Amino acid sequence: MTEYELLDLTTSTIASMYDSVALYMTIVSGYLLVAYLAGSNLTRVQTTIISTLFVFGAGLQIWGLISYQIANEEYLAAKAMISPLTPYQQTLASQDAGFIISSILGAGVFASLYFMWSVRRPNID
Repeated sequence: MTEYELLDLTTSTIASMYDSVALYMTIVSGYLLVAYLAGSNLTRVQTTIISTLFVFGAGLQIWGLISYQIANEEYLAAKAMISPLTPYQQTLASQDAGFIISSILGAGVFASLYFMWSVRRPNID
C-alpha cells in the first residue's frame, strides 16, 4: 500500500472511532432516560431485557473502538516503514489512548446500570 492509502485508512478509522463514541453516548442517554422516566414502573423482566440490550449495544461500541485503535496501530506501523511518523501520528500509534477511553466508557456502562438499580430500589428514609 502507498503512504496515501495508509493515511486514508487511518483517517477513516479515526472517523469510525468518533462515530462509535457518538453511538455509545446515544445508547447511554436513551438508557438513562428510560431508567429515570420509567425505571420504577418496569417489571423485573422488562428491566432485564432493556439492561441486556443496553450492555450489548454499549459493549459493541466499546469493542468497535478498541478494534479501530488496533487497526490504526497496524496502519501507522506500515506507514512508518515508508516514512517517519509525525508527532501527531506517533500519538495515534500509541494504544494507550484507545484503551483509556474504552475503560472510561466501560465504567459508564456500570454507572448506568447502577443508576437503573438505584431508581428501581425503594427509598428507605
